[in-house]
Amino acid sequence: MVIVALVFMVVPKIIFVTNKSFETTMKEDALFNALSLGYMVASLPWDENNTKSDAILATSSPVGEYVCSASSGFYRVGGFKGARNCIDGGGTLAASPIGREDALFNDIDDYDAFTLNTVTSKGAKYLMSVDISYLQEPPSSNSLDLSSLTQASGSANIKEIKISITNAATNRKSPFKTTLYYHSANLGHIYINKRAWR
Repeated sequence: MVIVALVFMVVPKIIFVTNKSFETTMKEDALFNALSLGYMVASLPWDENNTKSDAILATSSPVGEYVCSASSGFYRVGGFKGARNCIDGGGTLAASPIGREDALFNDIDDYDAFTLNTVTSKGAKYLMSVDISYLQEPPSSNSLDLSSLTQASGSANIKEIKISITNAATNRKSPFKTTLYYHSANLGHIYINKRAWR
């Protein structure tokens, strides 16, 4: 009788602790994978046209300080003098609309609407989804609160990479949701003292 009583008292607690431990492991796994995906996406070329050219691209931003054109001397705010120049006179490359341009995942916005439904070794699932958008940049200043920026109506000089992690539809035991944000600027391929620096 004592043994049976101990089994009925201890086994449920062991199962409870094991399930809690597994849920924590699953959430840690989800967060690690989201961070890894975000780093990978953020390290890609800024735009499809940056896979063809190292230029800072032209955008439809209405903020004059960020315009790259002959009127600005092909130089824009935020650069090292003589090093972080805009497009040259050889032709204007424009930033592409958000979305995949071809079958490759070779620039940041190719990952827009990308989803990954992950199955762990225990069968529990979580869903990662990626949204990419242009953010309207503010007038230049010494400080910037990225969370205050709104979506741009056309192309702009800042891309926001938003990665959301949630329970998949089949796993509602322990609901969770986490969102990570990365921001990437239209800087082109930058040279400092003639050495490539990406």
